[in-house]
Amino acid sequence: MGLTRPLTAHLPRLAAWLESFTCPMPAYRPPKERERDLLLTGLGLGASATTLMLLTLVALRPTPNRVDVALTRLLQRRHSRRVRRAMALISLPGFAPLEHALTVGTALNFWSFGYRREALFTLLTMGAGAMTGVVKVAVGRPRPDLSLRRSSVLLRDNSFPSGHCAHYAAFYGYLFYLARRSMAPSPLRSAILALCAGLIVLAPPSRVYLGHHWTSDVVAGNLLGLTYLFALIEAYEQLAVTQRAPSTVS
Repeated sequence: MGLTRPLTAHLPRLAAWLESFTCPMPAYRPPKERERDLLLTGLGLGASATTLMLLTLVALRPTPNRVDVALTRLLQRRHSRRVRRAMALISLPGFAPLEHALTVGTALNFWSFGYRREALFTLLTMGAGAMTGVVKVAVGRPRPDLSLRRSSVLLRDNSFPSGHCAHYAAFYGYLFYLARRSMAPSPLRSAILALCAGLIVLAPPSRVYLGHHWTSDVVAGNLLGLTYLFALIEAYEQLAVTQRAPSTVS
């Protein structure tokens, strides 16, 4: 009885937090505003594609460039058990099967609460990982030398771009967008925003510190994931909005 009372006392507050997640339909935007947003999105995608091409040229070099090596050694200067554990914990949600379990589980939660559109787009965030897999095979950049490894995890796939960073940017970026857009201010909302932003920001140094990636790998992964995220959000906003134009009264 003593344990159940504190739990039941918090149930009304938890229910109120869940009800604050409303996921309203995107507001109607006039055609000119939509055209402007599409133009800006196109320019952003073009800039991202150009930068990714330049980073790909760097990754295709037979030897690591000096900047990658210098940044890796800089991050690894402060080596301790606590730092290594913290960096490994940050990277943990990006390894399969946990990565897929978290994504599919989140989508199922949205679906069970009736947010079918949000569940669909949550699953679509996995497309960023599929894109990185294709690029990894095409570029074929090997992982950093074992002398730089700070983790016991042995990865057999290629290095460029970072799948962790692409997945974190797309999946946790999408959850950040949904929480900021759809939830009323609350401690739960603040916690979700802080967790998602923290994982996105800390994933790149974590991957470099552990010796799994070069800096150019994580920059390319973040860029690919964020580009995919912006395109996904644009599609989310456009879905069903074009059919919700305000009716005119004659």
